[in-house]
Amino acid sequence: MWIFLAICSAASLGLANIAHKRLLDNYLAGVGVLGAGSMLTRLVCGVIVLAVVGWPTGAPAQSVAVGFLSGISLGAGLALLFLGLKLGEASRAVAVSQTNPILVALLALAVLGETVSPAQWTAIALVICGAALVSVAGFGRGLFRLTPGLTALAGSSAGLGISFFLAKLVLADLTPWEVFGLQELGMAPVFALFGRPDNWRRLWDGLQSRPARWTFLIGEGLLPQLAILLFVWSFHFGPVSLAAAILATRPLFVFVVGTLLSWRTLGLLQESLGPSALAVKFVAIAMIVAGTTLLALV
Repeated sequence: MWIFLAICSAASLGLANIAHKRLLDNYLAGVGVLGAGSMLTRLVCGVIVLAVVGWPTGAPAQSVAVGFLSGISLGAGLALLFLGLKLGEASRAVAVSQTNPILVALLALAVLGETVSPAQWTAIALVICGAALVSVAGFGRGLFRLTPGLTALAGSSAGLGISFFLAKLVLADLTPWEVFGLQELGMAPVFALFGRPDNWRRLWDGLQSRPARWTFLIGEGLLPQLAILLFVWSFHFGPVSLAAAILATRPLFVFVVGTLLSWRTLGLLQESLGPSALAVKFVAIAMIVAGTTLLALV
């Protein structure tokens, strides 16, 4: 069950990242404008969820605070990912941001007492290396040309990893719905840093067309929330050290959909479609699929 939930979460967030990339390239004038929109969607979602399920008054105050802190860390990770998406290709930016399972596994081993077998470590390494390989420019000359915004994406990876660990930490005291609501509220103050008046004005201007509005509503108002809810539930049912590795398959979905949208007949994205770039990405996909399959079997 938890593997299926994690895969669905990775697919949902991968599609959301493609929508974010399209928004940044075509409709919204900068990361700050998208961040302002994210503040609105997260705040509305968090308020609605906690109004429905109720504030966790019966849980320890420390657990509520950690749940909120998980949202702050998640918001920071996503904000830095937006910057990476603005600077480079979607598939490569997402790949670098998904190298967090090692951090999650080490924290889970040290604090939560989870165990990871040698076969599972091998599977985690395959997934991470496959995800990282997507960020490589291609075989031959320029092989080691790194993804633009690498520092921001490394920070994104750390923020996401810490958020995953903190969410698992408080699931003993909070329900998945409560953790989800607290995370949504926790992300709001992070994205509020982008809430300058000029960003709100540019957000309004950028969403005047119907394609822009639909891309924003689905890619920012629906898919990220679905992805977060699904990965919280996957942490609830399974070990966070392994669920985080499954979530690192997100570049697979970004690559497949991004490549389809980049074909000349559509031209909705500008992913690299040269033989060298496609070859290295196919190798990365093989590693991700092999690692995920191994995790499901061991």
